[in-house]
Amino acid sequence: MKPKLERKELEAMIHLLDDSDVEVYNHVFDKLTNLGVEIIPELESAWSDTYDDTMQERLEELIHKIQFQSLYKDFELYTQGEDYDLLTGACLIARFAYPDLKEEMLQEELMKVKREVWLEFNYNLTPLEQISILNQVFFSNLGFDVSNSSEINEGDFFINKTLESKSGHPILIGLIYCLIARKVDLPIYGLNLPNHFALVFCKNDVDFSQKVEDLRSSVIFYMNPHSKGTIFTKNEIEDYLSKIEVEPKPAYFSPCSDKRIIKLVLKNLMTYYLEKNDEIRSKELSLLIGLIL
Repeated sequence: MKPKLERKELEAMIHLLDDSDVEVYNHVFDKLTNLGVEIIPELESAWSDTYDDTMQERLEELIHKIQFQSLYKDFELYTQGEDYDLLTGACLIARFAYPDLKEEMLQEELMKVKREVWLEFNYNLTPLEQISILNQVFFSNLGFDVSNSSEINEGDFFINKTLESKSGHPILIGLIYCLIARKVDLPIYGLNLPNHFALVFCKNDVDFSQKVEDLRSSVIFYMNPHSKGTIFTKNEIEDYLSKIEVEPKPAYFSPCSDKRIIKLVLKNLMTYYLEKNDEIRSKELSLLIGLIL
């Protein structure tokens, strides 16, 4: 159990964060960290009440560490399950920057998109015709698309911001596309090509306990979220791999698991922070990536 403090004792400890003695500061910082997310409102209140830049920075660091510890524990529980739910994983990643985000909020937004698709949908159509409708509603009517900004933004990796702006990193657009497709019972999965994330329409729900070679037989066709869901073929994948001088492997023609998609988002987000020289967040994301075996 986490230790509990009386309000006055907690306020006194928070005040000690301003102590010039490094040993005192480190001891108090660690003790407050162990108290967990329950003390965050008090820390935020203390931040609002001070005009001292150093104190505010220390409070911000403490709040971030507590929130990350909470996220790490939730992510650890998530990775211990057999089934990596795609929405739950995307929500956990978004909590890295938006710690108060609730999965229920995302479900509501996804249901709004699903209703738009469902109104136009027809289950008697062929897979190609069904995808044509989904592409029309998702990309054209609703306006979802990969970010056209010359510089990648942090929000491009978070599902809540991508749902809000309808623009994001190709993996996030593909991830949301998968979630919506499955809500209308279309078995669509990710395709992890070198330097390119695409999608796969499969014959039915995929059992990822099979060998990669066997997964390939479930593929009907491939789709490119970079270009509004355009259909492409196995031959085009071979041409792409040839151009970038990469040896063809069965995994490049087979659906990838949701677990793999979550790991890809984390890796791309970590690369973003590395390019921004943000060592703290890069290391934290490395810890999360390490939980996915």
